[in-house]
Amino acid sequence: MAVNEYTITIKNESGSPMRFMLFLERPTPNDTSPTGFYNNIWQTSPQIPSGNSTVRFKITDEYFAILGTNPTPLQPGTRPWTSSAVPVTLGPDGTSAFVTVPDDSPDWVSEKFKKDAPAGSFRIVTDSNFRSPNENNVFIGTGMRDPRHPESVIPVITTQAAPAMTFAFEVTTHYYITTGEQKKGEVVEEPDYRNILEVEFIREKDGTPYFKDAVFTYTAEDKYVADHKTGNEASRGRMRVQQRK
Repeated sequence: MAVNEYTITIKNESGSPMRFMLFLERPTPNDTSPTGFYNNIWQTSPQIPSGNSTVRFKITDEYFAILGTNPTPLQPGTRPWTSSAVPVTLGPDGTSAFVTVPDDSPDWVSEKFKKDAPAGSFRIVTDSNFRSPNENNVFIGTGMRDPRHPESVIPVITTQAAPAMTFAFEVTTHYYITTGEQKKGEVVEEPDYRNILEVEFIREKDGTPYFKDAVFTYTAEDKYVADHKTGNEASRGRMRVQQRK
């Protein structure tokens, strides 16, 4: 399947300088992650002055299975970095990537990779030769390229690795915009944020998005107002837009 590209543009007319952040929808809690899934900030903007100033987030639906270690367990405020990433295909027949963790040092076992993950997801399967928790706080998750530095893969959904488990990572074209000072890759607690803009790009049956370029104005009333074209596409059901206070 070809890689789709999307953009979300925010015009700051709030009367104050703002930094905007982009993160993904967190997978629904399920039995495949004993410690739960975490949101990580994917993209951040510089400080955007008010008045005819914009930030444009570029999005591609290119996904990676990631692994790494961290000085502390994952929790809001930690900023884990990807040690290794492999490209994955979403199901049906999605990638199931196999991880081994000898001496608490994670690595891929490529010869054990399979193509059996269900629709809209990929899997990471861990072996049984480590303990959880462990000294290196091994984590796994979903990664996406850094648009400014495409050679880097940013953690966007993470969870602590546990032995002998199959972790299912569902992926959607559902994105969140908010304001704040967090950094790329930083673990955040979604309910802590107010004025979150939710944007979902709807796809046709063949995976092609109906609409790829959404534009909003952030106002002095802390509202995200869609431009005419974006609002029209939303009214036609070609994308979904919602703001949470």
